[in-house]
Amino acid sequence: MTQQLAAGRQDPLATKLGWAIFITFFILFFNIINLPRTPLGEREFLQMMHDSMGLIVGVLCWIRVYWFVKGPAPTPPEGVPAASFAFGRMILFVLIFTFAIEFVIGTLYAWGEGRDIVLFGWHVPQMVATTESLRLLSGYPHSALAFYYLMLMSLWMAVGIWQQIKYKAGWRRLFPGELV
Repeated sequence: MTQQLAAGRQDPLATKLGWAIFITFFILFFNIINLPRTPLGEREFLQMMHDSMGLIVGVLCWIRVYWFVKGPAPTPPEGVPAASFAFGRMILFVLIFTFAIEFVIGTLYAWGEGRDIVLFGWHVPQMVATTESLRLLSGYPHSALAFYYLMLMSLWMAVGIWQQIKYKAGWRRLFPGELV
């Protein structure tokens, strides 16, 4: 699909998938910021939104990981060396893969707590037993990966800004879209 497109471009489906991940993740990120500061008796709605948006982001990211692996690789934009372009794409791949893994670990953590995962009112059936060891083994990585993906987002932005300054690659490449 992307093989027929001009250098630095991707197909419309990849663009739509990128925007869907971008929007749903930032809704989830707003939720993540507010959840710890909300009193315990008032968290039910935020927890349901966290589960729902996390599930959507996770599924979209697994689709995007598949797209990265199986789909044809886009070519670098005009003036950007292949190695520099590949470096930025690898950071983006690791970031999206981290979101996908975060989804799996978060699901295990919820089940380890004995909590139902709710997708906008629909209950996702629990597939593993509720145990303290599962909660402990998945809780810390679920929290720690959040700091990791914040670092990856910062690194990806820094590389994108550097590529703009050095190669005039275009600022729009830092957002989902047809430009890569």
